Amino acid sequence: MYETLKCAVLRTIKYDDRRSIVTAWSMERGRVSLLVPAGASREAMRRRALMMPLGLFEGEADIRPGRELLSIRDVRPLRVLPDLSSNPVKAVVAMFLSEVLERVLREAAPDPLLSSYIFDAVELLDSLSNGPGIANFPLVFLYKLGRFTGIEPDSGSWRPGYVFDMNGGIFRPTAPTAGRWLEADEAEFVRLLDRLSFASAARLRLPRALRRRALDMLLEYYTLHHARLSELKSLPVVQEIF
Repeated sequence: MYETLKCAVLRTIKYDDRRSIVTAWSMERGRVSLLVPAGASREAMRRRALMMPLGLFEGEADIRPGRELLSIRDVRPLRVLPDLSSNPVKAVVAMFLSEVLERVLREAAPDPLLSSYIFDAVELLDSLSNGPGIANFPLVFLYKLGRFTGIEPDSGSWRPGYVFDMNGGIFRPTAPTAGRWLEADEAEFVRLLDRLSFASAARLRLPRALRRRALDMLLEYYTLHHARLSELKSLPVVQEIF
């Protein structure tokens, strides 16, 4: 039985000379592994262009009981993303975020709200002008992603001078006796991230050292709650650019 899947590309690896395996997040089924035809034909080259990190496409997947690797046909763009492939800075951001999502989103279960968040964020990234909006995009994206993965910090527990308990995801008047925590000045930045939107982040000019520290904090937070993110292949490139 064939079913239309709307997908965001998380990872693409070569399977053989004729096919690639694409790990994607789909609106209909959550995380999926797709067997996509490759090759050197014009049609294959068009499909390959759609399989860039965070590329958005749809196609007809062959759904069979017990089969984890799904064949897919009639692959076509879901949303047009002209800048994501031509702008090298945006391409690096997409590569980084797709790598994070591939490690964090391990469940093969549909989540319409999460899917809409990812798809809309990708379209927004493609539309941004060069500047703070792109540089700050990973910070806002990762913080807001926590709402869908169950690790959003409890911003209501913040008070001036409180520390941030990284393991518990809450602000506290004193440091916990065990685990990781942030001093009050860095805890204040966690609160700032909670208040940021993609629109306001586009107007916020952060010092490079502060942006890098904020990204390190977010990756450590995700590592504590989900998966180790300190060894992402794209991380050194992101740190070099931003």
